[in-house]
Amino acid sequence: MTELMRLLALYYACEVSAETQFPSPTEWARCMGHYHAVKSHFAEGSTGPQAQIEGYRAWKMWEEENGVLVAQLRDRAIR
Repeated sequence: MTELMRLLALYYACEVSAETQFPSPTEWARCMGHYHAVKSHFAEGSTGPQAQIEGYRAWKMWEEENGVLVAQLRDRAIR
C-alpha cells in the first residue's frame, strides 16, 4: 500500500497545483504519468484498452470508500 500512497500523493499534488497555475509541458507529462500509474494500480493486472477504464472506476470507488484518507492526502498536497 505504500507505493499506492506515494502515487496518490504525487497525483493529488499535481491536481492541487493545476488549480492555481497552468502546468508546463514537462509538468503536464509528469502528472499524466502519475494519473496513468494510479489507474494501472487499480486495474490490478488487467490489460488492454479496458484496463484504464476499469482502473479509473476502481480508483473512484476506492476514493469514496476512503474519503478521510483522500482528504488527508489532498490536504497535505496543499501545504
